[in-house]
Amino acid sequence: MTPIAQALDGRVSAWGAAGAGLEVMASAPLHGGELLEMVEQELVDLIRPGLTPAQAYILATASGPGVTQVLVAASSASHWREAAAAVARPPLDAARLREITGVLASV
Repeated sequence: MTPIAQALDGRVSAWGAAGAGLEVMASAPLHGGELLEMVEQELVDLIRPGLTPAQAYILATASGPGVTQVLVAASSASHWREAAAAVARPPLDAARLREITGVLASV
């Protein structure tokens, strides 16, 4: 979430790159699955109730300021469908992203 927090504060160039017409790709939103072992349902519900932990992290990543694409790896067709469903949802707004990064910064 650090890059998202930095982008919200205007400290990284992803926003500018997207504004210039460049594609900004975020990679490995689940950090090889490691984040899934640490996620609690409370955080998933803060991101967006009703999502799986994987979908919540993918949506949060896709909602980062300036991000135009999220690169994910999936081990099955159902995982691909789950990821696609996450990015098909409306992005999180800046206020929600700030709330999420604040919660994670306090952990």
